[in-house]
Amino acid sequence: MKALTTIIAITLIGFTAKGSEPVPYIAMPIDKGYAIDARGKRQPNALCAHDVIWACAPRYPLRARSSDPTTWSRNFRGEGLYRLDIDLKTGRVSRTTIMKSAGSPILDKASTFAFNRWVFTPGKWSAMIIPTTVRVVWMPVLIQEREL
Repeated sequence: MKALTTIIAITLIGFTAKGSEPVPYIAMPIDKGYAIDARGKRQPNALCAHDVIWACAPRYPLRARSSDPTTWSRNFRGEGLYRLDIDLKTGRVSRTTIMKSAGSPILDKASTFAFNRWVFTPGKWSAMIIPTTVRVVWMPVLIQEREL
């Protein structure tokens, strides 16, 4: 009982602790969205998440393809909804469909690029609906050279 209590406490601390930098991309809030199993029955995302073999989070687009800082991406935020169609034989995502745009083509591209690489346990899931939330506030930092 003491070991179980310790594990639960550590898990809660891990989920509620704040790191030094905020995580801008929340790729899969477990309480939203749903998955469709191999029989076509709707299930919570949490069940499908247990069968993820490989997944990477979408990367926040920090820079545009320019060396000019005024064109860099800033303050992207939005909530998107994506459908992942999963190949039952291989468990790989065969297609990602944007059901609701996150409000920016750059965020949608980052999400679909990451989700297209996910792999699930073969034969269990045919689709997954994933909501994403991006909340970032750009904080400019002035760097002054110091004379030595």
